[in-house]
Amino acid sequence: PANRYIDGALVSPKLGYFGGGSAPGATAQMDKVNFADDTTAAVPGANLSLARYELAATGNADAGYFGGGQPGSGYHSRMDKLTYASDTTVYIPGANLSEARIGLAAVGNATDGYFGGGRNPSDVDVATMDKVSYSSDTTEALPSSGFISVGRYFISATGNSTAGYFGGGVVVSTM
Repeated sequence: PANRYIDGALVSPKLGYFGGGSAPGATAQMDKVNFADDTTAAVPGANLSLARYELAATGNADAGYFGGGQPGSGYHSRMDKLTYASDTTVYIPGANLSEARIGLAAVGNATDGYFGGGRNPSDVDVATMDKVSYSSDTTEALPSSGFISVGRYFISATGNSTAGYFGGGVVVSTM
């Protein structure tokens, strides 16, 4: 692996991963894009543990986390972890979201991921924010101060190393 001259830190490969979706119907396929040459290839060993769509994903330099979604019938709280070094994905029951939901969004930093919003199986818009601790592969629902202001689904998120922002979405009902 390459190291940066200035501080000796490992240089991250310039890769991205996309998992799940509908094609039509739910898929478990994981694709890897190489940013250096703009190519994409399926990575069968990294497929999600369950085909699903309307899920969210985030990660750090070592792994990606894919949570929630639906396989066509029923909603899931399921969390999968993609380890970049081995291009393998495993289901991590201890990191399941606090409730099953679809249409949520996620953002993360080097140590934690945050999954927020969505719609639960009762067709109620969710304001809950779940925090995934990468070091322990566990998830906890944050107290109400960590909630999104109004429950909504098909929400979007972005962030950096210190802050995450959730916005947009559809508001039909409130929790």
